[in-house]
Amino acid sequence: MGSLLLAGLLAKIALTGVWLSPPGGWLLAGPRVSEAATPAESSPAEPGALLRVASLLHRERQSLSAREAAVALREEQLRQVRQEVEQRLRELQALQSRILEAIEEEKRIKGEHQRHLAATLEAMPPDKAGKLLEKMDEDIAVQLLRRLKGKEAGAILTCLAPDKAARLSQRLLQ
Repeated sequence: MGSLLLAGLLAKIALTGVWLSPPGGWLLAGPRVSEAATPAESSPAEPGALLRVASLLHRERQSLSAREAAVALREEQLRQVRQEVEQRLRELQALQSRILEAIEEEKRIKGEHQRHLAATLEAMPPDKAGKLLEKMDEDIAVQLLRRLKGKEAGAILTCLAPDKAARLSQRLLQ
């Protein structure tokens, strides 16, 4: 970026030099014959124009330096924001991982509890197990009946009220 600015300044200086050059071009030798015969004229515009160009160049350099500083500051701010975002992303990913682990652990524990309850229902006489399922939430009752062997689940369903047994049987098919 700095080399581009330098090239632009050099081009500006070259164009200004061409613009401010005398109509005959730059003279490397002495005055021409026609110029020697005329009285020397002082050209007050030339030194003033050079000072003006130098002043403009100085202001342009200051402006470019200020812009470069602003761009550098903005880049630093963006770098800091990027680092913060990356850090927050890592934190969120770690939190997501912990949450997924907790959900899996909860599922595992819930499964263990259901297996234990299913084993308890298997050990009970079908009429007592039926009374227990009669009072349970239907979702849980269906999950438990799915864990039982078909013969035991059927024996328990015969001990339930016919409408509840029908609903549970229908849900077992889903």
